[in-house]
Amino acid sequence: MSSLIIIDTLVLIALLVMGVPVPLSFAGAVLVLVCFGDLGNAAFLIGAGYGKVSSVIVIALPLYILAGNLMSQGGIANRLIDFADSIFGRMRGGLGIVVVITTAVFGAISGMATSAVAAIGTIMIPRMVERGYDRAYATTLVAASSVLALLIPPSASMILYGWVTGTSIAASFLAPIIPGLLLILLFIFWNRVFASRMRIEQTQAPAGMTPFQNVRAKGRRASWALLMPMVILGCIYGGVTTPTEAAAIAVVYAIPVSLFIYRDLKPKGLWQVFWYSAETTGVLMILVFFAAMFSRLLTMENVPQQILEVFLMVSDNPIVLLLLVNLFLIMIGMLMEDVSGILLAAPMLLPVIKEIGMDPVQFAAIIATNLGMGLITPPTAPILYFAALVGKAPLAPMLRYMLVFVFLAYLPVVLLTTYIPELSLFLPRLLLGR
Repeated sequence: MSSLIIIDTLVLIALLVMGVPVPLSFAGAVLVLVCFGDLGNAAFLIGAGYGKVSSVIVIALPLYILAGNLMSQGGIANRLIDFADSIFGRMRGGLGIVVVITTAVFGAISGMATSAVAAIGTIMIPRMVERGYDRAYATTLVAASSVLALLIPPSASMILYGWVTGTSIAASFLAPIIPGLLLILLFIFWNRVFASRMRIEQTQAPAGMTPFQNVRAKGRRASWALLMPMVILGCIYGGVTTPTEAAAIAVVYAIPVSLFIYRDLKPKGLWQVFWYSAETTGVLMILVFFAAMFSRLLTMENVPQQILEVFLMVSDNPIVLLLLVNLFLIMIGMLMEDVSGILLAAPMLLPVIKEIGMDPVQFAAIIATNLGMGLITPPTAPILYFAALVGKAPLAPMLRYMLVFVFLAYLPVVLLTTYIPELSLFLPRLLLGR
């Protein structure tokens, strides 16, 4: 690998560690290669970046961001939480189960772990503390659960993966579902363990109502909210729409539900949601633009092939090679969020995956679980730090809880997903005939 590529990689890492915004960090890395590399006329890079940004598939990303913000501000997320609380809240640690499930659902629709932390964390962390949960634990559970946004469809991260690698997006949606369900079960198990050591108040049905009546009443109030993910997934897997069209349907569905049925969102608030979603989308598009440039430059420098050669120098054993791939992905996940990680890692590692003989659909599940683990793994753990800000929790006790989730929940699922192909290939074969 050339010394310029190594220096450029170190520049990118240094910019990220210093806290420079991710899009600008990629822009800096591109600028170093353009200025000091032997590229000649670098105008072709503009076309590479624009070609990615203008793809019809990318339109789905701002639409899912908008749908997630509408859920958060329009009362849809609140009603999902209340319904789940009516079912699980009477159990020991039930509110923690509510956090895991609702964060997974919300994160899947919004497609981003940070959105899930911001939306669910602001609602659930104060509620959990009020019920007797330790604040650091409540915040840690929200952070760990938010990463399920990468695994539970419709996931924006898997749209990006399918688009970057040329893999079926429907198959990429399906591949991480079983690993995601395993994570949900493990999170629920460890939540029960931690909750048993806390003095927690159980949820009680309102006066004059039986628990069943409470569930039925909350379910009726949440019926429109529950229909939203069903509509999206039904349209995609029923072959009625593409993921992009399903995202548009989600937005069209969420606006009248928020404005006219739940009435938690006013017209003035709707414009604020549009504005915030546009800001988020703008940052994302800048990131995609510069990441596409950077990826093109790495491809021109044969970096993917050089990474393959380095891995093969260590070992030609597929088990060892897969372990190296996992370590590489975890390190990327520790440095940057999932969108940046996928844009960088997927094209770089795809030649390695093909050399091993792995199905790119299985690699979709591997990259999702690994990047998710990196997002919450100390010492960097960007999602953990973001959650600490949202939950106003001390970081030191959060690390103790998070290490349990990482080593006794996430790591086993990462290894199972890597070495048992059927976990990620079963559903694509069953539903899509792959």
